Amino acid sequence: MTSGLQTCFIRSVPDLQRVLGEIRRPLDEDELRQLAERIRLDRSAWEPHVQYRSDRFCYRTIYASAWFEVNVIGWRGGQQSSVHDHHGTACCVLVLDGVMTNIDYTSGGDGDLCETGRIQLQPGEILCRSDQAIHCCGNVDPAGDDLATLHLYSPPLLPLEQRRHDRG
Repeated sequence: MTSGLQTCFIRSVPDLQRVLGEIRRPLDEDELRQLAERIRLDRSAWEPHVQYRSDRFCYRTIYASAWFEVNVIGWRGGQQSSVHDHHGTACCVLVLDGVMTNIDYTSGGDGDLCETGRIQLQPGEILCRSDQAIHCCGNVDPAGDDLATLHLYSPPLLPLEQRRHDRG
């Protein structure tokens, strides 16, 4: 990353877009975490970008380039992603509002999935994953409050259909 940017907090979506535009290569998981740790968006900065739907989680891309994809995702109670990996991509998720549950899995030789861990993240907390780590995340409590998350990917993700592990 550009050395002069490493200590500055990122407080707006335009600032995040500017910082990402200055980086000329994909970042690995540790570098992406360092970037995510600098993000300090208050509600007024991210709320105009989040959308919620009753039938499924809703993502909105706020930045895309050859090296990055950044999405704001709105989750209603009970909504979560499919079980997937991040083949070839580093990902960091910053919880903006609400409680996010992440569930990790391993895949057996027969393709069966086994849950290996479950954590809950609060606003301001960050979860990073890369490559073949299999997981799902979201707002698992059906009666839960809305959840808003910021997802940073480097390089951009392959289509979900190529990364899913739950073919149901």
